[in-house]
Amino acid sequence: MKPPIPASWGAKPPLCPHLQRPPSRGFSLVELLTSLAIFSIVLVAMGEMVGAVLNQLRIGEARFSQFQESQAAFDSITRRLSTCELNPYYDFQYPGSPPDTSAVPTRYDLESDLHFVSGPATSGPNALLSAGSHPGHAIFFHGTFGLTDNPAWSELGTLLNSWGYYLEFGDDDGQRAGFLNAGSTSPRRHRFRLKELQVPAEALRTYAAGLNNQTSAAGLYSWFRTAAAAGHSHTLAENVVALVVSPLSPVPETATTEKETGIAPTYFYDTRAYQHAATSIALMQRTRHQLPPMLRVTLVALDEPSAQRLAEESGSAMPNLHPSGIFQDATKFDADLEQFESALTDRNLRFRTFSTTIRLRNARWNELP
Repeated sequence: MKPPIPASWGAKPPLCPHLQRPPSRGFSLVELLTSLAIFSIVLVAMGEMVGAVLNQLRIGEARFSQFQESQAAFDSITRRLSTCELNPYYDFQYPGSPPDTSAVPTRYDLESDLHFVSGPATSGPNALLSAGSHPGHAIFFHGTFGLTDNPAWSELGTLLNSWGYYLEFGDDDGQRAGFLNAGSTSPRRHRFRLKELQVPAEALRTYAAGLNNQTSAAGLYSWFRTAAAAGHSHTLAENVVALVVSPLSPVPETATTEKETGIAPTYFYDTRAYQHAATSIALMQRTRHQLPPMLRVTLVALDEPSAQRLAEESGSAMPNLHPSGIFQDATKFDADLEQFESALTDRNLRFRTFSTTIRLRNARWNELP
């Protein structure tokens, strides 16, 4: 039998004060409520931030989809214009008016069977389109684009076509099914639209118009006016509210008074202006059957919400977005564009401007005085 252990031996030594476990205690009710309140505020703030970001994302996507159509239209315009044709050649010039081809020719001069014209669509003394709601500028030309509706000609990629671009304001009756137009359940959408004139080769009437013998703007412009009225135009993009086309020429570094807009000071450019006395004699001879070396093309497009708001305000009437007097003097292009954009901003309309200067590949510029 083991002897009993002394009590002093079995006593546990005391723990060090710094190693002693503090008494356990929980959160008070006030602390829990305060934490929950702070957490709720953080959640609400984060929810509002996420909502704002998603809203801006939706707005950005809507703008991108809207302006993506305008961007594609702008790219199409610049691509077509850069390859337009005039195919000038030198031929005899005869005396008299009309020329007496039985007489002895007096000189050689440029001639062409084709035509290039740009300028204000329905305003000014040289309006290109005789009637309709066509704000801004218009441009009409020819090119070997190979467009045809005849399957037997589909492989002929260099067929000659008439082409053009202009703006039009109106409803969408021609773009939707007939049963929607017959009833009143589907409201019409009144919009500004960028129109593209495409005349297939088999419908080309340029040669039939006898352009070389015309002496009036009505006769000279019949080849594209008739085609536009015959339904050869389609909508390239909606909500385009401005189209500005400014022909430009290179300016020598030594020039002191000549400006690059000198070949089209009022934006009007006609390779057959000499046939109907549309401008000065010197300018008519300078542009006679010659493409401009460069074109500055500008589009201004609205987003769909802005266009919808305009339609609600104006109904079927064309909204007056263009301040009077703008885009008539080519030397004031920058100031006029700024004024136009300011007018849109003042009406809280969201828009985007597309502008570039393109070089016409087939231009053979002759620097005449």
